[in-house]
Amino acid sequence: MVTDIVVMTCERLALLKGTLAHIWERTRTTYRLHVIDDASTEGNAEYVSELLAQGRIASALLRPERVGIAAHLRAIGAMSESDPVVFTDDDVLCPRLEPDWLARGLAAMAAHPEVGLLALNNPECNIGGKRGPRERGHGGITYCRNVGGTFAFARRAVLDGCAPGGRARSPVKIMCARAAAAGWRVGYLTDVYCQHIGDISVRNGKDLSAELALVMPPDPLTLEPVDEYKG
Repeated sequence: MVTDIVVMTCERLALLKGTLAHIWERTRTTYRLHVIDDASTEGNAEYVSELLAQGRIASALLRPERVGIAAHLRAIGAMSESDPVVFTDDDVLCPRLEPDWLARGLAAMAAHPEVGLLALNNPECNIGGKRGPRERGHGGITYCRNVGGTFAFARRAVLDGCAPGGRARSPVKIMCARAAAAGWRVGYLTDVYCQHIGDISVRNGKDLSAELALVMPPDPLTLEPVDEYKG
């Protein structure tokens, strides 16, 4: 099975390059990579077009006018064929794991048919209960109200039932609402961590060119990062 990974970007070319580099380096499970650019002015279109010509990505959508990331829901569906499809923002680093992060996410989705949307754990997003009440489930999943756009696995039934609009400002919030309304569970892989570029790494004085500390065990009671990662 080939899994589609869609990266959404707007400006922030340097961050996009870091995210793509980590996907290429750390993903061994078979995948197709796609990029959606929301009318960036920092050279994103030229860079993405070059990647497409080199065959390093499978497809690209380069918006001539800015429409907002939430409007890309239909594009994610049109560009992808797999079930689930994976999508991420352009400033997130995937971890170095064996088996790799993609294999672990796919295995969890296969083992938990009740889950419609599943993301990798991002401690920065989870600090302070930003994702609402959490419930430690079985099989390494923590259930919550919504997850961030950090390597999220969405079932086709959830994705195809979504429509841009409303007050939600991001595709993942729209998908979380759709999943909940249709009776799906939403959650993240408790022990598989990803990392926002410039958040935890910079606050801890990490060098982005070096290996990043992506294994950040949470407190077993609060499910939040241990104190040394809270800044």
